[in-house]
Order: sequence, then structure tokens, then C-alpha cells
Amino acid sequence: MSDKAENKNIIACKACGKEVAKGVKKCPHCGKKLKMGMFTKIILGVVVLVIANAILNPGKTLEERLQETRDAQASDLSPRGELSQMFSLMGDYTDIQRDNKEKEITGQIVQWTLPVFDVNKSSEGKYRVQTSGSKNAVGAFVDIYATSPKEQQQIEALQSGDFVSFKGKIEGTFMRNIEIEDAVLVD
Repeated sequence: MSDKAENKNIIACKACGKEVAKGVKKCPHCGKKLKMGMFTKIILGVVVLVIANAILNPGKTLEERLQETRDAQASDLSPRGELSQMFSLMGDYTDIQRDNKEKEITGQIVQWTLPVFDVNKSSEGKYRVQTSGSKNAVGAFVDIYATSPKEQQQIEALQSGDFVSFKGKIEGTFMRNIEIEDAVLVD
């Protein structure tokens, strides 16, 4: 009976095959690590949870996000006035005030018409439009999606100084410009 109890406490090393005590962390014969450390277990657990969440809760498709933008009620936040003064280069506001304002406006859907500074094509159907900032209107980096060939032509025809009308979601700020994503053209 004691042989059976002893055998339960002995395992074979997976690397060298020699017998070792069950609770040993390293094989005394070959030095191979036999147990997974707590830190490794935690990291492995986090990775499994992240992967499971991604599989079970896939994000919305681009088409769903753009439709949400189209259907959403735009806030009454103006690109002029306080917002333009707050984020202008020569404004009187501090970084703390700008950070607080950013927290307040992030997530809002806006519908604005702003002067174009530059247009870049990010990928097929996606354009990054930079607007001119001044004391009269805040500057913005707007990711606009063309949903038809007509809209693609319209965006690609924009020149500096033209005005672009869009509706999109504020994602934050960058270099004193408002970042707007999932934007669509409006008339």
C-alpha cells in the first residue's frame, strides 16, 4: 500500500523521462522547468480571456458604425466660439482646460461644415481630411468614408479652401485639432 502512495507522488520528467517528486518545480536530472509559474498562469489566463472576448463579442462592422452615424442626432456643439478659441495655437486656455473639454466632447456626434486644408486617402473608400483651424473655427482631422463612387469623386475633388460638410463622432484631440471618426458626407 505504501508503494502505491509513493508512486502517486512520483512523476516522469517530460524532458528526460526520469522519475522526480510530484511537487518539484525543476527536474534535478536535466534542469527542465516542470511547473508553470503563477505569473505565466496569469498572463496565459488574460490572453485566453482577451481572445474569448474577441470571438464572442466581435466589434461592429464599418457599415453598422456608419449607419449609426447617419441615424444619430448631432449635438449642438459648435466648431466656432469657445471650442475654436480653446484649441487655437494662440488661445488663452491651459492644457488642463483643454483636457477637461476633450473628456466632455469625446463621443459626441457632430455635424459641421469646415474649410479644407488637406485630403489624404487612407485606404479604399477612407479619406483623412484635415481642416483649417483658426479663431473662427476649430481644426479637425476627419476620417470620412465614401459610400458611393459619387462621394469618392466629391472627396477627391476637394481643394484647400473648399468647405466640407460631414457628420461624425469625436474620438478625442490631437495637436489641438479635434479627431473625428466614422464620418460621412452630408448635404
